[in-house]
Amino acid sequence: MTEKEFQKLCTGTPSGTTLLFHYKGSVIRGRFVGCAEDEIVIEANGRHHVWPRELCDYEESSFPFPPSYS
Repeated sequence: MTEKEFQKLCTGTPSGTTLLFHYKGSVIRGRFVGCAEDEIVIEANGRHHVWPRELCDYEESSFPFPPSYS
C-alpha cells in the first residue's frame, strides 16, 4: 500500500467500517479501528490485530462488498 493510499484509508474511513483482509488464502472480516504510525488496526473475532502498511494492498469495491485489503 502506498503512503497516499494509507493516508486515504486512515483519514477517510470511519471507525467501525467493515473491512476484508486476505492473507495466505484466508479471508478475515474485521472492523476498522484506526491507524498507528505505519500500521492499520482492525478488530476481528473480538481481538485487535495490527497490519503493517507495507504488507497491505489497497482495493476499493462498491456495495455490497466493503473495501478489500490483503
